[in-house]
Amino acid sequence: MRTLGKGAGLTTCLVAAVALLTACTPAREAPPDGVRTLVVADSYPVTHPASRDGIVHFTDRVRELTGGALDVEYYPSEQLGKSTDYVKLVASRAVDVGVVSPPYLSDKLPLSNVGDLPGLSTDSCTTARAVGELTREGGLLHREEFAPRGLRTLFVGVVPQYELFTNGPVTDPAQLPGLLTRSPGGVVDQTLRTLGATPVSIAGPEVYEAMSRGTVDAMTLPPMSAVPFRLDEVASHATEGAPLGGFTLTFAISEALWRELPEAHRDAMTRAGEETSRHLCAVMGEETAQARSTLEDGGMTFTSLTAAQQQRWQDAVASVRADWAADMEARGRPGRAALDAMEAALDRARDETPEAAR
Repeated sequence: MRTLGKGAGLTTCLVAAVALLTACTPAREAPPDGVRTLVVADSYPVTHPASRDGIVHFTDRVRELTGGALDVEYYPSEQLGKSTDYVKLVASRAVDVGVVSPPYLSDKLPLSNVGDLPGLSTDSCTTARAVGELTREGGLLHREEFAPRGLRTLFVGVVPQYELFTNGPVTDPAQLPGLLTRSPGGVVDQTLRTLGATPVSIAGPEVYEAMSRGTVDAMTLPPMSAVPFRLDEVASHATEGAPLGGFTLTFAISEALWRELPEAHRDAMTRAGEETSRHLCAVMGEETAQARSTLEDGGMTFTSLTAAQQQRWQDAVASVRADWAADMEARGRPGRAALDAMEAALDRARDETPEAAR
């Protein structure tokens, strides 16, 4: 696999429509005889687990399993488009394999945000298995959203749940009303509003300044995302176990391209996808534990919620799930069926996920 820099065969242009998306695609070099080279792209830096232990792990395994018959040119860090562009890029085959993150695509893949709803699961591996089941061929999310857009998921990743970062201990949802709280958007916005907080949209690189200047009172972030932003320097406390939801991502290929590939190549990608989902969720768990340790070394205190405290949070966010399902139904989408399917898939995933991996 080759990871390409920003000047490698890439024309700089704005992405506005499928025609322009295709025009932005890098020129493909002629492959060696018998080798097919896939263009793979995403929005993550190569140091992020979704890159390093997600798509890179996947493509390395595909290359091994096909004996080098499938090769890859990899464009990370939004070189071929922003996170919201990859639905069009992949469906139009301007990119062969790309990241599709439902939290950034609520207008295009609204049902697929079901995996990010609060209070469903606090475990990355369990959630990834459940979302993987629903996005596979025959699954509700594949049938309702991915297949109609000509997409097939290859593997799923779940960034572990969001926690609340503050400058004082928070143990009860009754402490949130009135707090200006940084949110990534989507269902987290809905969760914060339900809890009485005011969500504020702030990009990741700006969270340090916003917290240090008092622009916001609190932050919602996964611990592993808090480390590079040095939140231990501007926040003193964080929850551990608040059921605020997570962040799901998938990597997808166009259905048309999938059907063009030889069966042996499809089998290799299926196997590599299953292995990558397991590998990535384990790494996410390790990164979260390491992030907590790093933040604690920087002076941050994590407040582990007791079972009784977690139940109060669960009770407080339960209406978010019901409201989400009702909103989907009002928009003509099967929200209740999606939530029921997700809950059932989570139950099956808990039975299948080894206790040590939870």
